Amino acid sequence: MVRTIGSREAQALMDAGTVALVDVREPSEFATGHLPGARLVPLGDLKQNFAAAGLKGPVLFVCAKGGRSNSAAELALANGLSEVYSLAGGTSGWVAEGHRVETPAQPVAPAAPSVSPEEVPAEFDVIVGENVRKLRTQRGYSLDILAGMSGVGRQTLGQIELGRTVPSVSTLWKIATAFEVPFSVLLAQPGTTATKVLRQAQAKRLVSADGRFSSRALFPSEGKGKVEFYELWLAGYGREDAEPHAPGTRENLIVTAGKLVLEVGKESYELGKGDAIVFSADVAHSYRNPASEECWMNLVMTYG
Repeated sequence: MVRTIGSREAQALMDAGTVALVDVREPSEFATGHLPGARLVPLGDLKQNFAAAGLKGPVLFVCAKGGRSNSAAELALANGLSEVYSLAGGTSGWVAEGHRVETPAQPVAPAAPSVSPEEVPAEFDVIVGENVRKLRTQRGYSLDILAGMSGVGRQTLGQIELGRTVPSVSTLWKIATAFEVPFSVLLAQPGTTATKVLRQAQAKRLVSADGRFSSRALFPSEGKGKVEFYELWLAGYGREDAEPHAPGTRENLIVTAGKLVLEVGKESYELGKGDAIVFSADVAHSYRNPASEECWMNLVMTYG
C-alpha cells in the first residue's frame, strides 16, 4: 500500500538520510525548482523501463501536486519495492509550507586565459550530430532502427543529427553502445595536432538531464583511441546511473574533491578526496554524492 506523507514527515526522512528522493516530473518542471537532493526520473521513463532506474530501499516520490508521485509509488510496489512514499501536495505544497527548493546548477569553471579564435572548437551539438548521422548511414540504419537499438526516441535522434539539441550524457552512452563504438567517436572532429591546449573556458561539458552531473573530455576531440580521460562533477546529493559499457571496459577513477559512493553491480564503495578505484564498467554502475558539497573526479576509461 502506498503511504502518503506530508512535508514535515518527508523532511524528517530526508534529514535522517533513510529515503531516496525521486522527482517524477518532466525536466522542464524539475528545472523550475525541486526538493533538495531530489533525483529526476520522469514518470514516463519509469513506466517504460522501471528496472533501469535502479531504485532500491525506501523511496519518496515527488511530483507537482501528488498525482504522478502516487502513480509512481504504485508502480514501485508492483515492481517489488516494499517501502514507498508519495509526498502529499507535491512540490507546490512543499513550497506553500515554507520549505526551500533548489534548481539544477552547472559547475562553475575558474577564469581561464583568453584564447584565439582558431582555438575555439566547432559547436558541440553540430559535431555530435554529424558523427551520429555518419555512423548511422555507414551502418545502413534508419532512424527507427537506431531508436530501437539505443532506446533513444526517433524524434530525439533526428534533432541530434540536425544539431538542434545537445544530448545528455546518458543519451550519448546509449547511442555509442548501440553503434558499439567508444564514447569519444561521437565527440570526434577532424584534424590532428602534436600538441593541443584544452582551455577550461572553452570546454564542452556533457550534462545530465537533471543538471546535477557533468562530464568534460580531457583529451583531443579528434582522438579515437582505446583510452579516454574525463573530469566528472556531481552536485550535492547528486546521482548519475550508468548502463553497462562494452565488454572489457574498465574505469580508473580518483576523487579530487568531496565524497563519492560508487555502486558497481551489487557492491558499494565509499571514497573521499584522494581515494582511487579501478573497476569493470561492463556492468551497471552509479555515482552518488552523499554530501551537500560538490564532488569532483578524474576518470580514465579503457576499452577492451
